[in-house]
Amino acid sequence: MSNNTNTPPLVRQRPSTMSRKQIAIRFFSYGVMTLATILGVIVCIAWAMGYRFDFISGQVSQVALLQFNSFPNGASVDIDDIRLSSRTATRHNVKAGESKISMSLAGYHSWSKTVTAKAGSVRWLDYVRLIPLNVKTDSVRAFTGVSDMMASPDRKWAALLLDQTENSFSLLDIQNPEKPDWVDFKLDESKLAKLDNAEAGSAKQEFRLVEWNSDSRYILIEHSIGDTTEYLIYDRVDEQTRNMSRDFGMSIAKPHFSGTGGNFAFVLTGTDLRKIDYGSKSISAPIAQNVIDYTIYSNSRIAFISKYNENDKITQTVSIYDDGKITEVKQYDKEPIKVAFSRTNDTDYLSIARGETIAIVPDPLHLSSQPDNRLNTEIAYLSSPGGVDWLMMSDNGRFVMAGHNGKVVCYDIEENENFSFELKTNNKPQWLDNYHLLDIDNDNVTVVEFDGRNRQSIVSGHLPAFLSNNGRYLFSLDNISGGVVVQRSDLIVKN
Repeated sequence: MSNNTNTPPLVRQRPSTMSRKQIAIRFFSYGVMTLATILGVIVCIAWAMGYRFDFISGQVSQVALLQFNSFPNGASVDIDDIRLSSRTATRHNVKAGESKISMSLAGYHSWSKTVTAKAGSVRWLDYVRLIPLNVKTDSVRAFTGVSDMMASPDRKWAALLLDQTENSFSLLDIQNPEKPDWVDFKLDESKLAKLDNAEAGSAKQEFRLVEWNSDSRYILIEHSIGDTTEYLIYDRVDEQTRNMSRDFGMSIAKPHFSGTGGNFAFVLTGTDLRKIDYGSKSISAPIAQNVIDYTIYSNSRIAFISKYNENDKITQTVSIYDDGKITEVKQYDKEPIKVAFSRTNDTDYLSIARGETIAIVPDPLHLSSQPDNRLNTEIAYLSSPGGVDWLMMSDNGRFVMAGHNGKVVCYDIEENENFSFELKTNNKPQWLDNYHLLDIDNDNVTVVEFDGRNRQSIVSGHLPAFLSNNGRYLFSLDNISGGVVVQRSDLIVKN
């Protein structure tokens, strides 16, 4: 019996004409979508990098982004006399090059500056401080005299030395700056050096506020009497006094707190740099020798100058101490030098002043030196005609500033810009914040920006002065009949 069936053989089917069109359309669509995605990514990247198409000129150009903020905020912003629709804090794209920026707010002096923005960059104008047209100032407390006033790092306290020749101090409590409080105090007399009766008649004692420690609890005070100079630490919490010089049994100079807690400090004993540890009642072996000056950054990183005299040849060496290691940076001849040390944008910067030139050295701990002792790194230079009387850096590390006879030069590390201007006072200026300096102009406490622009008088008085922790109040001193008053100026206009 046969199992054959009439099943037709298998035949490969050709795709229909419609199927080919569908495949072609599909491939075309995928191609267009891929191309559009690539173009979209390119456009987004270009947009993020600041490229814009100018419909008027028909060209693509790269713009810059300006970021604005002010204290107080809510200020109007004009760019080249065209007002933005939004107020501070805000931002806006501008063409690369110079732009005239103005900010204004009812009840305040206007602010203006011409800035240069680089293509594809972001420039921050977030430091603008608007000063009221009429500053309200009230008296906090009057004294027969105030020799010095020093705010704590957290700006919640201020130590006042009432008389430079007497053991008389006061502590201003401004944790709540709207309700300041006071505590008068004296150093423990048993901790102070004294002269015998024969010496006491002709000798005069003097006190000087040196510094607060970083957690705003301890105050370092210098006491001089006769030929003796000693350093004391006052604890504002426990109201206790420690005599650093006596406790460690040696003559010390130029002490500076290190870390929190008030237990650690760096000092010079003669020309030896050492570290004091109150916790273990110990003083270290010399960290470095022949040291004539030093400055501390970040509690334990130190830039110092060592002076050597060999065969009547004087050499000064700038070095950095960090975590037990000393890195030699540069050697100079006998000409006096000054150093400042700080950090910004995760990079250390060492400033060295010599003659009329200040060298700003980035990342000095990791630089390499050539055999001829030239620094193998990128260095910026700042010129101070006439020399350098003082050298400093802002707390945020961005600005290097030096001065001579009231003439000031400033280098902006972030923007790579130089400025020169004049202050009314010849002394080393005081920072109000990271971007503003304090000056005295016609017996008025005056604020001026890091580049010398936007000078504004705040209140009649004299320095020192400082801002409260919330940035709203300026505390300063002024002379009154029979004494000195601590005054508080409100930098916010009340509606």
